[in-house]
Amino acid sequence: MTESWDYIIVGAGSSGCVLAERLSANGCHSVLVLEAGGNDDSPLIHMPKGIGKVAAKPRYAWHYQVDQRRLPDVPSTESWVRGKGLGGSSSINGMIYVRGQPEDYETWARRGATGWGWDTMKRAFQAIEDHELGAGDGRGVGGPLHISSGAYRYPLAEAMIRAGEQMGLARKEDLNGEDLEGIGYYSHNIRNGRRQSAALVFLKPASRRPNVRVVTGAQVDRIRFDGKRAIGVEAQVNGRPTFFAATGEVILSAGAVVSPLILQRSGVGAGGRLASLGIDVIADSPAVGHRLLEHLGISLPHRLRGVPGNNREFRGLRLVGNVLRYYLTHKGPMATGPYEIGAFVRSHADAPRPDLQLFWSAFTFKRVTNANAPVQLAAVEDEPGMTLYGQLVGLTSQGSVEISSADPAAPPVIRPNWLTTPEDVKTGIASIRYMRRILQQGAIAPYVGDELLPGRAYETDAEIEKALRLYGRCGTHAVGTCAMGDSPDAVLDAELRVRGVEGVRVVDCSSMPGLISGNTNGPAMALGWHAGEVIQRGR
Repeated sequence: MTESWDYIIVGAGSSGCVLAERLSANGCHSVLVLEAGGNDDSPLIHMPKGIGKVAAKPRYAWHYQVDQRRLPDVPSTESWVRGKGLGGSSSINGMIYVRGQPEDYETWARRGATGWGWDTMKRAFQAIEDHELGAGDGRGVGGPLHISSGAYRYPLAEAMIRAGEQMGLARKEDLNGEDLEGIGYYSHNIRNGRRQSAALVFLKPASRRPNVRVVTGAQVDRIRFDGKRAIGVEAQVNGRPTFFAATGEVILSAGAVVSPLILQRSGVGAGGRLASLGIDVIADSPAVGHRLLEHLGISLPHRLRGVPGNNREFRGLRLVGNVLRYYLTHKGPMATGPYEIGAFVRSHADAPRPDLQLFWSAFTFKRVTNANAPVQLAAVEDEPGMTLYGQLVGLTSQGSVEISSADPAAPPVIRPNWLTTPEDVKTGIASIRYMRRILQQGAIAPYVGDELLPGRAYETDAEIEKALRLYGRCGTHAVGTCAMGDSPDAVLDAELRVRGVEGVRVVDCSSMPGLISGNTNGPAMALGWHAGEVIQRGR
């Protein structure tokens, strides 16, 4: 007899882990979580600075190649990295905790995600948070997710904050207030020097319940339908075909890349394209995999002058000492994320709200400096350096994610369509100019050496646009590929149900109908928290 489940959650990432905890908490419903990757058993996952190693390992991360030329004579070399294993990207990311701006969620509501405005999402954030700064400024305390603030500080970091103040930015104790504009130390989902992934915080406690089962190594091929009703999923479990039956609902939480791919292989997507690939069309939904929105990021690494910086902390005997210090005390450079300082700014005077997110730290990676070659991140440099990294968080260019074949092993076709609108080009040029100006302020300028990339060969607007196209990379914050909305062509309704079929929902960043002004890990967890309420309310 086939075992059947009330809820099958496909994907144990940031949203899926939270959702598993929420749907199983009352003990009344059986919950199956299927994760294509493995366990989060590497000590490098739990050590915050282990990010540089785990994100490069195929065991812990998917690496998707992007199908888009940057310039006519430059082939595509971009790779999108996403988490693979329990916790998903929350197990390999930079652990920066950002809520975004209230206007982000009000935009969701205006686009038809009724009931997902700022008041709702604020309550969800407060419910999951245990912020060490306390309950002021709308923060949550007593929730399951511990949030630390500015644990690793040093004089050069303070100089960078003063430079921001000289640019007119307010110094913020917490970069998660409702007025996001300002500069300060980032908050991280780190507790006592250990990464607080969604798997550790939400899924592991839930998995101890008798009504929850977690299966790793389970790569879902497609949803199986009886007519229009989902009755389960077909998967490869450690290479063996397996069917998991659902008496209730199938919930895709596989992320903005994979969730639309599963729907398309299942027969939910653009009917003509699916038919051309030999897939039976269950629901003609052309927006599946489309309306992709992403952040575009670019690094401005510089040589440091007069101070040693942090590169030396990650090489040789100092690295050995810092690793030993970490395991003895859970403190020091290994106990925090890659960037200490953050800022949210308006790239140009007529921007209605912050549209550029900055990240800064006193380190630099070894890089390829040929302008016609891709940036390759490897080890830190031998010489002292610092990196100012910016992400354009309000882009309007829309891309797509599509299957290339009915075969689940075939690579997806990802087209971000960077810089295809005049507004995005304007913002990108203004952002690089802003980043250069902040490094010219008196507080930080004495320490700033040569700009290593893109370099001073890129000065005019046309040259800066070229630099963006050559060196810009995705911010790993994609949304929108299965977006909620109230129009008939929206993939989901406001209760996250897939239109055109029954018994299927999507709960992850692909559900979001607009960009977040910042990192998406916190919003994905808050989304999962409120989705649990929405789903149980309907039963």
